[in-house]
Amino acid sequence: MGEHGREGVIGRGEVLALIQRSARRREFELRRGGARIGWLRFPPGRRSVAEASAGAVGPLALTAGSGRVEARGGGDGGIVATVERGRRGVAVVRVAGAPALGWRRGGPGHRWVVDGDGGDLLRVAATQGLLRASVGVTVQRAMPERSLELLCLLGGFLALRELQAEVDASAAVGGIVATGAG
Repeated sequence: MGEHGREGVIGRGEVLALIQRSARRREFELRRGGARIGWLRFPPGRRSVAEASAGAVGPLALTAGSGRVEARGGGDGGIVATVERGRRGVAVVRVAGAPALGWRRGGPGHRWVVDGDGGDLLRVAATQGLLRASVGVTVQRAMPERSLELLCLLGGFLALRELQAEVDASAAVGGIVATGAG
């Protein structure tokens, strides 16, 4: 039986992390405590698609298009969640069979919040080191394990895409400065 006497419910204050294991590959382990519970993997040179999996969620395919992200899975490849660009910097997260949630900036740097139902559900913080990136997710309200895993993978995908876009932009500026083309 899980924490708080309810099986499959993750309590407030729990921290999950997506950790890049190798500087050469954009593959991340989803960890809870000391245990690996899933993964997120970007193909080389791509940031708009990824594969992911976690115990309660199963395999997912994540795809970003113009103003929208889709998570497909569930064995039949159907859409299990979407994120659509919204107004005033808040994106709308829709998970099949659940009320709409928000994805918004949660502070300076690379911090976001998943909110809904009158309050914050998760806090997401991403960091980019010299060679590796990571994402920490802190639970703000108890929630079912499957929902948490899905939102962690989706939030990690969104955060890591933004980090990679910044790294790519910095590299482009560095190249312009180094060649004197600017």
